[in-house]
Amino acid sequence: MRKYQRNNRPRYLNTSKRNNEKSITIKEESLYKPLLVMFVIFLFVMVILFPISIFDSMIPDIMAFLRRLVGWMSLSATATLLILPISVFDVELLRIFSSADLYSNWFVVFVVGFAVFSDTLFAFIGYRFTKTLSKLFARKAKKSDLQKSNEKLQKYGNIGMFFFASTPLPFTLAIYTAGAVRLKKRWFLIAVALGRLVKYSAFALFLRVFGINLVELGQNLLTSLFG
Repeated sequence: MRKYQRNNRPRYLNTSKRNNEKSITIKEESLYKPLLVMFVIFLFVMVILFPISIFDSMIPDIMAFLRRLVGWMSLSATATLLILPISVFDVELLRIFSSADLYSNWFVVFVVGFAVFSDTLFAFIGYRFTKTLSKLFARKAKKSDLQKSNEKLQKYGNIGMFFFASTPLPFTLAIYTAGAVRLKKRWFLIAVALGRLVKYSAFALFLRVFGINLVELGQNLLTSLFG
């Protein structure tokens, strides 16, 4: 007697083929993961951004810390994807690095690591969607800066990208140029991560070793100027 074997192959949804319509085939399981990921992201954003959830009464310190991480990522995205005269993320990091009385050295190490991760993540987004994002955010960039970035990356490749990431050179333009000339993705990410690590570590080390408090210096300067 033949045993009935259940067909475990994934089922497909097909459109009608009448009137020469094109057939669209979709895996049933392929819809689950994107919807689940979107739901988790939406839930996470709602819980983090709006301080009215039950978690705020249960774990207030953790929720405050998570909101701080979201704020840092917002600053990183702004500084990485938008062409600005001053990096808003650098200003926040310099404030943290110079406040030795508020933040320990281990906390600074964590902040440096998180900043490197966040900048590398948004640099990859800029690299991946160069055509769209450059039209939105780089339309008013100077032609001389664009030409300089193009020449440097064409000549030096991802070694040039490392210097753009670790020095005051226009980092955002370099990201869009790297996406346009299609630098190797793996080495692009490594160059960005290493460059940002060198930059932020140098900032933190310099301010911590010499005990420079930029917040106090700024307050004293404003007091002397405006009384």
